[in-house]
Amino acid sequence: MPLQFNSNKYQGKAREKYMEAEKRIARVHREYPDVEQAYSYLNSLKREYKMLKVGLFNKGQSDQNSIEELKKEIENLEAHYHELLKKHDIPLDYKEPDWDCEKCHDTGRIYRNNQYLVCSCAKNDLRQRKQQSGNLPRHLQSATFANANLNYYETDLVTDSGMNYRENAQKIYSLASSFVQKYNSEGVSRGLIIEGPIGSGKSYLLGCIANALIDRGIQFRYIVYSDLLQQIRSTYNQNNPETDEKQILSTVQQIPVLLIDDLGTEKATEFASSTLYQIIDRRYREEKPIILSTNYSIKNLKNRFPVMGERIFQRLLEMNKYLELAGNVRVKKIEEQQEA
Repeated sequence: MPLQFNSNKYQGKAREKYMEAEKRIARVHREYPDVEQAYSYLNSLKREYKMLKVGLFNKGQSDQNSIEELKKEIENLEAHYHELLKKHDIPLDYKEPDWDCEKCHDTGRIYRNNQYLVCSCAKNDLRQRKQQSGNLPRHLQSATFANANLNYYETDLVTDSGMNYRENAQKIYSLASSFVQKYNSEGVSRGLIIEGPIGSGKSYLLGCIANALIDRGIQFRYIVYSDLLQQIRSTYNQNNPETDEKQILSTVQQIPVLLIDDLGTEKATEFASSTLYQIIDRRYREEKPIILSTNYSIKNLKNRFPVMGERIFQRLLEMNKYLELAGNVRVKKIEEQQEA
């Protein structure tokens, strides 16, 4: 840690770490005055030694002898200082900040080859912030197309199209990945409706899509529709809510890509139906895609919305490519964990 640390020169996490270290040093020196005395005297001798070394070539033999004597005194005092730390059970590095990242010392930058590069920790922090702003739940934050294990899908069971479950999953994952890669660059506005039974991996696939969108710098919003409805209802019981129904709807209507997970789990009411229509109709008119997952077939899902159900799902089918994800990967994962 610098002998004269100026916290104003540092920002963010690095500044916080330095200031924590300053407090720790002050606490140790307050509790153990002998350590503070040795530390201060040692630094004083080191500064004197450095100044004498700078003018070494202009000095005589007697001054060179003084430098050697000073060097020896520093070595003896340093040994004594370390003995004091050991005696009081104080770590040797108690003066150093407790870095989260040793590579960049929490500055987010690494100086290499005459240029500053973004540290991997800063990339991870930025990714987490984007996941949080997109409302992506914690259990989906590690979901990626690269890490998806499609071997959980059966090869001995066949879909109506004639593909086995694993081949079908591979096709759907490929289409989902293609959606992310083509978004914007080719003016793609059609989204996806992913139908599948409980445990088929629909939510994980939405997590893969969300994280791939982050990699491309594309904003998204992940919602469970029943949670969104509850969020809107909660504003009705507050005198001065932080956000009102209009603001909540505006967010999901205007975000570039909207991910709706588990549509159909909410209670079928006129309120649920009219709210969904507002979201879908606005995005339909502005050609903004929706990625939607559900346990229900389109026919059964349509019947759950008594108001405007036909209009809602005509819009959805026009806006989205319909996919059926078969299999139960959740059961296989649980069995694998139990065997481990």
